[in-house]
Amino acid sequence: MIKRGMMKYGPYEIEKITGQKWRKKKSYRYLYRLICRRDVLRAAFFRMRKKKTKRVDIREVAADLEAWIDRIQLKLINTKPPEWKVEFPDLAFRPPKHKPVYRKERGKVRETYEPTLEELWIQHAIILILEPIIYGSSYPHSYSSFPKRGGLRGKNTLARWIRSGKGIRNFAQCDIRHFYAHIRRDVIMKALGRRIHDRMFLYLIEVCLTWFPKMLPLGFFLSQWFANYLLQALDFGLKCVVKVAHVLRYLDNITLADDSKKKLHAAILYIRRFLGRHKLRMKNDWQVFRFEYVRKDGSITGRPVSAMGWVFHRNRTTLRKNNILHLSRVTQRLYRRKEEKKKFPLRTCRSFSSLMGWVKHADVYDWYLDRVKPYVRYKTVRKIISKKDKEEARNARMAEGAVLRAA
Repeated sequence: MIKRGMMKYGPYEIEKITGQKWRKKKSYRYLYRLICRRDVLRAAFFRMRKKKTKRVDIREVAADLEAWIDRIQLKLINTKPPEWKVEFPDLAFRPPKHKPVYRKERGKVRETYEPTLEELWIQHAIILILEPIIYGSSYPHSYSSFPKRGGLRGKNTLARWIRSGKGIRNFAQCDIRHFYAHIRRDVIMKALGRRIHDRMFLYLIEVCLTWFPKMLPLGFFLSQWFANYLLQALDFGLKCVVKVAHVLRYLDNITLADDSKKKLHAAILYIRRFLGRHKLRMKNDWQVFRFEYVRKDGSITGRPVSAMGWVFHRNRTTLRKNNILHLSRVTQRLYRRKEEKKKFPLRTCRSFSSLMGWVKHADVYDWYLDRVKPYVRYKTVRKIISKKDKEEARNARMAEGAVLRAA
């Protein structure tokens, strides 16, 4: 049974701005009127500024915020469908064409795009309004790219299902092939149009995706929210139509559990059909398998579940092999610097601290005592990061004060 109370994580920011409780409805109107409000644009800027206070352009905007809000508001007011007449058509929002930036992450080369400051600001304003619509109607066990629904919460959910021992005899796992690169703009707009009956607001979203008719660009703030919105119907279909015991989705990675293998195969077929209707494809490495268990003779058969970077067994949760290897290599890199009596590189320290976050929530303490603790002390690394963060924050405050005094 789906618990509706799990969907909302607190008062939405748009509720605080308007002073009205957001009501769940079948359709929504007058959103364009809302996005043109100054208080909405101001809140969107402060959202956008989080963890970006060191950027020069962000500081320049903060020094003259009210003038910038006027500028963005004027752009939005003059961004309307062609059939509408506007006072200053030359001031309409027109995003530039972006060149891709290629980033290598864990052996994968990803094509990303970096939006301009104005683009990012408008995208945050759009999501500020759409957040209650998308998040409020989402399946409670869809994780990644949602506030307070990260991989750790997904890990805890799956571990809790396994501990309960109900509906976990068999598992199915599948992935969507090149998910972001194959989501078409017309498919997204059609899905949004079913609930948003505001032509001007939908047109603004289309303008933001002008140069991407056949994909959702990685790096755009809109992409992760629209991708989750597109798969909402799939989540509820698996749970309410196919009636699988447990459904968990980590963006485009789907993990299913049920006592019946027949039901899991039916779920795989349902996913294939859903993706076909939305011009997407499933990867060919999907699998349905028996979860590991102990036989009467004491032998272990079946397989553990590997999902979200963890490996789930009946009685413990460990890390994937690539995460273990990554942490071992980073540890040895720091240990060599220690032996040579050199300073620890900040980037390597941050990488070590990030990987230790995985270790804290996995049952690998014995491995940590053997392979990590004798070589590098975690507290030492944290002190280096903390000292550097305080220094950078102090420099940022001094630079911001200099900009304000100059203005």
